[in-house]
Amino acid sequence: MTARARNPLQRGPRGSGSGSDRDGGGAQRPRLVDEDLRTKWSQDDFARQMTRRWRPGDVYAPHDLSPSEMGKWRRNRARQQDLVDILGLKPLDMYRNFSVISEYMTTHGRIKRAVDTGLRPVNQRKMAKAIRRAIGLGLHPSVHHHPEILARDPVRRAVQNQPTVYNHKI
Repeated sequence: MTARARNPLQRGPRGSGSGSDRDGGGAQRPRLVDEDLRTKWSQDDFARQMTRRWRPGDVYAPHDLSPSEMGKWRRNRARQQDLVDILGLKPLDMYRNFSVISEYMTTHGRIKRAVDTGLRPVNQRKMAKAIRRAIGLGLHPSVHHHPEILARDPVRRAVQNQPTVYNHKI
């Protein structure tokens, strides 16, 4: 071999390589494709780990590339608006509205979490207060949906009105 080692990625004239003249280095081609795919996948993995999208002209310090700083960009931002803001509702006045109260409660009478309701923290607290107020005043049952809501739901009514069948052997 010469003083300079031949780079396997560089292709020379036909017949100058480890492969025979007949295959033209075809045995080496799948290996090169595999190496290219591996480098592309590793680049994609690193790109997915970078949570901040850098724009041209952004100035940053080396500390900005640390995992602790990158984790800050990975976090979700707080919602700017939710359903209550868009519709202009006042959650504290909704304690008389059975359908709204039932929407933000589980079937067991628990108040749904903000992740489930999609409300901002401020409106979630107000809605929870309205639910507690409706239960405290006796306007809404504490452990199940209101009877008016149950009467409107035909599927639940059909299941509720089915006879109970016991398979006891005597």
